[in-house]
Amino acid sequence: MPANLPPQARAKWKKVEEARTKEEKLQALIEFVSSVPKHKGTEKLLMQVRRQIARLREELEQEQRRRRSLGRGPSFFVEKEGDMQLVLLGFANAGKSTLLSALTGVACSCSDVPYETAQPQPGMMVWDGGVSVQLVDTPSLAPSQGSPRNSLILSLAYNADGLVIVVDATQDALAQLELIETMLRAKGVTIREERRKVVIERRRSGGVSVLGGRLKASDVAELLREYGIYHALVQLADDATLDDVEAAILELTAYKPALVIVTKADLNPEGASRVKGGAGHLKVLEFALGSSDPAALRDEIGEYFFRRLNLIRVYTRKDGVVSERPLVLKRGARVADVAERVHSRLVKEFRYALVWNERRLKISPARVGIDFVLDDMDVVEIVA
Repeated sequence: MPANLPPQARAKWKKVEEARTKEEKLQALIEFVSSVPKHKGTEKLLMQVRRQIARLREELEQEQRRRRSLGRGPSFFVEKEGDMQLVLLGFANAGKSTLLSALTGVACSCSDVPYETAQPQPGMMVWDGGVSVQLVDTPSLAPSQGSPRNSLILSLAYNADGLVIVVDATQDALAQLELIETMLRAKGVTIREERRKVVIERRRSGGVSVLGGRLKASDVAELLREYGIYHALVQLADDATLDDVEAAILELTAYKPALVIVTKADLNPEGASRVKGGAGHLKVLEFALGSSDPAALRDEIGEYFFRRLNLIRVYTRKDGVVSERPLVLKRGARVADVAERVHSRLVKEFRYALVWNERRLKISPARVGIDFVLDDMDVVEIVA
């Protein structure tokens, strides 16, 4: 994709970023498409935008139909809670509700009646003594790609931090996985991590920080500012260009780390083996009610997503007492991010911070500034 979209198009994209509702975002995307010049270099971008426009229109139409049929019923969407949100996806009777109950203790209605789950059901599990993971059971997907019931379910996946794909070993589990992956791709979600030359992580403060690559940080920051991005951590590959930075800004396909859980593997071990052989680099776990250890499964799920989401745990310290639960932050987080999470006043009145971590620091505690980059298991005390 060539860089240097016209200023009018960049201004329209800023409106897409600022949209607060689906209706606003849909209108902003339509206006953005009208401002993008049509030539070979923008074909992929326009295709992605038009795909998202179609997805938003479909979701809005389904929401309107649902409101008309249920009146002011409960919302289908689940607000994120905890340190990460994982959405469970699967077909009828795959065992999602049973799995949610085993991992979180939430009482679910589990039976052999297809499509019994009508609304998303959230539950919370705790990993490693303090990291809270929100699991969301969803209504069962229909096996037809064109089924209207799938759109709202897959939109939950688009907004989640990660996905748990649940397949039934007794019902050609590999075919289920492949069909779910196809459905996700059609909605702009990929679960296969491709090499990305540019990764942009938005922040609330701190300006633009550029790691790696051979581009001038000032050029990268200027390009981001033209799209209304003033605070971000940008990670560059050595061969990244400004074209790649712009492509990352406009990227509409969302990558979601995912793992696969094969249920009823005890009833068909061969089916579980086929999934493991055909899943590629995706992590595959097995779960059999009554014989699998939920605690061990919780540990594997928590550790996997914690690593794939590139997170760290930071403990705060005050008056000699270390917090029991950590703050969970993106790798690359600074002392400023901790200060802001604790209280915005700490950023304004910041003097210095003390950081403990004997594993990585020569002197522990070390006296550091507000831009000091933190690591997993650091203990931080802020002096204001």
